Amino acid sequence: MPHDAIPASGRPEVRIATGSGSITVVGEARDDVAVDDRAHVEHRPDGSIEVVLKKSGSVTVRCPEGADVVVGTRSGSLQLKGRLGAVKATTMSGKIDVEDAASADVRAMSGSITVESCVGACRVKTKSGSAHVGSVGAAEITIGSGSVGVDHVEGSVLVRAISGSVTVDAEGQGPIEVETMSGGITITLPEGCRPEVRAKSLSGRPRVECPPGHDCVVKVKTLSGGITVRPR
Repeated sequence: MPHDAIPASGRPEVRIATGSGSITVVGEARDDVAVDDRAHVEHRPDGSIEVVLKKSGSVTVRCPEGADVVVGTRSGSLQLKGRLGAVKATTMSGKIDVEDAASADVRAMSGSITVESCVGACRVKTKSGSAHVGSVGAAEITIGSGSVGVDHVEGSVLVRAISGSVTVDAEGQGPIEVETMSGGITITLPEGCRPEVRAKSLSGRPRVECPPGHDCVVKVKTLSGGITVRPR
């Protein structure tokens, strides 16, 4: 693989874009950016590193652990493996998978999105497709049609959905706000958490199993679907 050395100035930013084709980015123990013969690496005056494809198509890019990554394609999936820094990923049509990022801003017009681990803020937006977030510091999710699942969030949560169920498991250390037009909402909080719950559903009375209090604010609303706020 041809490769260009990165100056020892700290965390690099790697930029990759293609018109069509899947892109795989791998963060690993190395001090350079390596690509296959379908692309080459260019160093920009602003200090960023750009991967230039010779033609549209699938490509794998290997970069240092902790590197910031800006990646996009009009048509194709994006897969980001290993530990990365700030991740910005965009596709018009295709799924996006992020394994481990310091922060994430991930957007798709049509396609499912998965972020397994994000220690900071995680922003997800897709018009058509499910969104699944593993362990994150804070979550902001906007979705048109599809389910939303958040396995573990330390801080604040904001979810806006048009159609699809929403499940959130939170530590109760930040406000939780979830709204969907059509779909059930389930919020799970730590045992002993005493939330201030503001819930509204046109499909029946919300089910709140946690004792009331002021540990955190939970605002949930759905036009069609049940609401449950419960302890673990």
